[in-house]
Amino acid sequence: MRVRTPWIYSAKFDAGAILGPPILITLVVLIWGRQIVGIESTPTWLWIFLVLGVDVAHVYSSLFRTYFDKEEFQRRRSLYIIAPLVAWLGGMAIYMLAGPVVFWAGVAYFAIYHFVRQQYGFLMLYRRGEPVGGWDYRIDQTAIYLATIYPLIYWHTYGREFQWFDSFEVIRIPSVWPDLIARAVTVIVLAAFLGKEIWRGIRHHEVNVGKVTLLVATAAAWGTGIILFNGDLTFTLINIISHGIPYMALVWIYQYRKRAKTPEPQPGFLRFFQLKFIPIYVLLLVGLAYFEEGIWDLFVWKEHPNLFGSTFFEANGLALMILVPLLTMPQVTHYILDAYIWRVNKKGQEEVRAVLSSQ
Repeated sequence: MRVRTPWIYSAKFDAGAILGPPILITLVVLIWGRQIVGIESTPTWLWIFLVLGVDVAHVYSSLFRTYFDKEEFQRRRSLYIIAPLVAWLGGMAIYMLAGPVVFWAGVAYFAIYHFVRQQYGFLMLYRRGEPVGGWDYRIDQTAIYLATIYPLIYWHTYGREFQWFDSFEVIRIPSVWPDLIARAVTVIVLAAFLGKEIWRGIRHHEVNVGKVTLLVATAAAWGTGIILFNGDLTFTLINIISHGIPYMALVWIYQYRKRAKTPEPQPGFLRFFQLKFIPIYVLLLVGLAYFEEGIWDLFVWKEHPNLFGSTFFEANGLALMILVPLLTMPQVTHYILDAYIWRVNKKGQEEVRAVLSSQ
């Protein structure tokens, strides 16, 4: 039996930065979940790590894959100019015409869609080289989608004691039948996926460890965070760490590998992607996250004066209609662009496959 996995970089890197975070945080929650659920208020140090260090920081890491990369920016110039304008102006229109409740519901469901699609995208990266189309491909697609969507159906059916955003409530499904049907289908499809991979290992004497691990880790993380435990902090830990750390690592290693494949003289931007500059990369992301969260806290939330200071000004009315969509613009733009920049199975998206292919 041989391991056949098109690693994003290497087995060690992927285990530590891509597949490891969701596995590790899921194990932490499984072991200490009851104690974590009992924590009523997130400690400041943990909030700094989760929100500034991972959640908001990972949004800004996409700048290094898009706007800061001149070659990439020129490739999709129109998209990169239009996307933030649509995010901001569209957000203002929704906020003004439909109100803040509808606005935040829209952002929340867009975020949910983005989180689901990220796991699908990672699975597609791990099945590079496998045939596109056919029953094998369809089972992989269906399995990764159900690994994320079924926990969401459970959440919408029974309700939980946490929310994706504050003051946002998911739409309730009035009957348990969609959950029961989805549960049965999910079990069947996940069993079909594992059976298919076992059959492939027996017949072809090879196993795609990355793809299987990604699917199992995703199902375990989403099931643990949403279904098994019903706490705000347990959900937040799994949700943020499973999503944010792998994304920041993917952006870094993509440009690191692109630098290795680019002949001299290399652009100054690519020369930044060396191991010695990783701390600067992280600090830049945390600095951008601190700046954004500082504006949120000073003018809207006012929850962490010990970190950001305080002000007597409180945004309301017209100011909120402009400021809130503006402050959500980076993450909404991140959601939009992420649908384009990591594709490996679409025509015209060969650059991702080329960069991540073995050297």
